[in-house]
Amino acid sequence: MKELFGHERAVALNVWALLLVLALLIATPIRSHVVVALLMLYSIAYLVANRHTLRVTRFDWAVIGLLSLFLLSRLPIFWLDEQQSRYLAPGAHMAALIPIYLMLRHLVYPVYLPDFRRYMEVGVIVGCLGALLVVIYQTQWLGIYQADGFLFSINLSYLSCAMAFLAASLVRGSNHKVWLLVAALAGAITCVLTLARGGILALPILLVLLLFLNADRLGWKAITASLVGLVALALVSYSTLPAVERRVDYTVAEFTNLSEGNIEAAVSSGGRLQLWTAASHAFMARPLIGLGYDEREALNAELVEQGVITEWVLGVSRGHAHSQYFEMAATGGLLGLLALFGYLVVPGIYHWRLYRREPENPWPRVALVFTAGFMLFNLTEAAIHHEMMTTFYAYMQVVLVVMAKTYCPPMNLAGITHRRVKSDAGDDWADGC
Repeated sequence: MKELFGHERAVALNVWALLLVLALLIATPIRSHVVVALLMLYSIAYLVANRHTLRVTRFDWAVIGLLSLFLLSRLPIFWLDEQQSRYLAPGAHMAALIPIYLMLRHLVYPVYLPDFRRYMEVGVIVGCLGALLVVIYQTQWLGIYQADGFLFSINLSYLSCAMAFLAASLVRGSNHKVWLLVAALAGAITCVLTLARGGILALPILLVLLLFLNADRLGWKAITASLVGLVALALVSYSTLPAVERRVDYTVAEFTNLSEGNIEAAVSSGGRLQLWTAASHAFMARPLIGLGYDEREALNAELVEQGVITEWVLGVSRGHAHSQYFEMAATGGLLGLLALFGYLVVPGIYHWRLYRREPENPWPRVALVFTAGFMLFNLTEAAIHHEMMTTFYAYMQVVLVVMAKTYCPPMNLAGITHRRVKSDAGDDWADGC
């Protein structure tokens, strides 16, 4: 039993779990949150087995609080609306990462970071290349108009975009630069072939952010080449892929209809505007905790009668706002928006501050791009309401926070060996060096 929950065994299990989460996420029908669920069970047993050497710092309590906010913000509406479990499911998946976080904080030392990086890189490369093969088979062999892999196309769009920029963010300081660049390109192409505009529109924004964060190493020539490459990819996609051409033309037509006030004709974009309007009314009806799903559907019917929105909205189940921000406001109210600020904005602020304070630390840079991606994805979809995406987002945040917190400059690693926790005081459980 002691050997099963020993330091070396736990590290090995965690790096393999990281690889599998990334490799399975978009390339296979196997849901990666199954891996996280099994890891959570192991982490609970690990914490019990190593309880005498655990030491929870104030920083750890802050992370625990942020991971709990989503679940806590849903308790009031859960209580009011017949205790329906769908209110709690996404937040529960996020809170389930707490024992994994505590386990990682206990066992990860600076000397283990190269192992975590290597397995992370392999997972991203396998995941991106595997997903590209799947969507090429769907679109070019089967003739499917909008690639969806093993997910909904919009979820594949966001996740492939996130994976692409994980790969691109890891290029700096890696021994596998070419493979990571190929993986980033594969992820970007996968995102484009989904034809889901939420992920596609995030691509250039995240690229600009990534180039800005690496401007000290790249220089203006590499930055210019990257931007030209993105434009070239867009033009080639439009000129060679009929599905992309039709999607662009459809988008232009939608914006034309919106500019002319013909909202009903702009089904996708106009529909979202109506859903956001309905969500705003739900927030104003009960600002503290928002409305339940049945209440929102009833309110939407009233808004249709008043001519505020069209009947199209009534066909959307539960009045889903198709935006994490509006969804949290509508069903969650101020408590929901506070929770969203905690699990989406606060991590971004932390990563930015750590990046400014420790520019040699690669992990705040990676985490900042990853977090910014989900900030963008959640504008046009409730991306963190889907249990799998909630789990993936929270798991990667936990891993990246621990790695950033543990990082030690190479010059300070001399003499540091693979250590085991030696005392009940937990003296070896220290940040960084």
